[in-house]
Amino acid sequence: MIAATIAATSIITSCLDNDVEEIVYDPNSSITGFSIGTLHIDRMGKDRNGQDSPYVDTLDCSMYPFTIDQINRTIENKDSLPVGTHADKVVTNVTYDSNYGILAYRPRNAANDTVWSSTDSIDFTEPVEFKVYLYSGSTGSPYTVKVNVHQIEPDTMSWADFDAPAEEQLSLQTSLFADGRIYTFGEDGTGNSVVRYNEISDNGTPNGWETLTFDTPLDIRPYSPVLWKENIYFLCKNTADEYCTLYYMNPADGSAEPTSPPCSNVLQLIATDGNRLYASTEEGLGFFDENLSWTKDTEEAEFAVDGRISSYSEPLSYNANITRTVVLGYNPLASDTAAVVYQRLSSESGWTRLTQNQPMPNLKNISMIHYDDKLCAFGGPSSSSTSIVTRPFKSFYSSDDNGLTWWPVTECMYFPETFKEVYTEEGSYSATVDSDNFIWIVWNNGNLSRGRINRLGFDPKW
Repeated sequence: MIAATIAATSIITSCLDNDVEEIVYDPNSSITGFSIGTLHIDRMGKDRNGQDSPYVDTLDCSMYPFTIDQINRTIENKDSLPVGTHADKVVTNVTYDSNYGILAYRPRNAANDTVWSSTDSIDFTEPVEFKVYLYSGSTGSPYTVKVNVHQIEPDTMSWADFDAPAEEQLSLQTSLFADGRIYTFGEDGTGNSVVRYNEISDNGTPNGWETLTFDTPLDIRPYSPVLWKENIYFLCKNTADEYCTLYYMNPADGSAEPTSPPCSNVLQLIATDGNRLYASTEEGLGFFDENLSWTKDTEEAEFAVDGRISSYSEPLSYNANITRTVVLGYNPLASDTAAVVYQRLSSESGWTRLTQNQPMPNLKNISMIHYDDKLCAFGGPSSSSTSIVTRPFKSFYSSDDNGLTWWPVTECMYFPETFKEVYTEEGSYSATVDSDNFIWIVWNNGNLSRGRINRLGFDPKW
């Protein structure tokens, strides 16, 4: 118990022309440092039979920094302790104005404060109040101390499924996130083009599919839609020849029309960066600039990609004026076990096919997204029986060197086992990432699956 001779008082001052009272606490009543020691933590291991077995380990928490807010008188660790850490018996190390008083805290469910000791085992499952009692008789403003512990594994990916059946089942899908909506392009069972969208609520749930109708039927080339300059660009087949006309759609109103100036000799849309729309036309490979002026590549290259093309572009870390674009696609040589990866800098005049150090498996209906500062790829079963991948959505594959090296993610990021049952060879799926770091898988019947690494949904504390 705190000695009764130490009285708790505060000083109240006010100005003659200001009726706002200011409470001033003795400046010698501050906590200046706070840390904790070794705690117990629940872990999962393997027993002698290879079965999951829980056990209790120890964790040195002395290196977790605690932030002291002297204005609001709060102390907490911004970087939460790992899931399973026991916060009910915590030994603390506190520095304070010990020359002027003594430190006390209020134990959980206690009616009075008790003098702090560095050997005390304190229950921090709820916030604990600390304060400095000064020898002068005054009391410092109390500090609220919290020991934050993660309630979910931060690096684990959590998935949720949403039943949102649509009128038509779509194959040859492409999905893009724009203007708060998931736009999905595809073909119905009779080969007609369908464009529909699903608006995502603020809480991350879909609101149901709406189908867009256009003044004239559009024969959209599968897998052609790309997002560029806040609009969705895609190709519509011409009736007279193999070439297509370039269209664009404003996601805000869903209107679609040919570009102006018109571009009617396009074979394939490949990728976008900030200022370019890379494509293949009757003249060969090249790009449209923001005014839709065409520049043909001076370096000839064979762009051998079959089906879906996935791409990602970002400025170079050492030169923001140059953009790197990486393209991933299915290798049309089905006997080849590696997917194809192309790369291009905006300062170059052609594409380079990468010789991968650790190849990305050649997966059917392959998709690539940029997620958690890496390139991630996944898809259907492998194209070759000699590959280690045998079923759809077996693994995430990630690359942190712009597509040169791909590794299967073996911890935390997993696809649900049900994905292999939902995926069908004859059907289709598409994938996109929204502004809240959710990965959306759109199945051919309209149902959706949503996944996110838990820590990417945490509110920032700094």
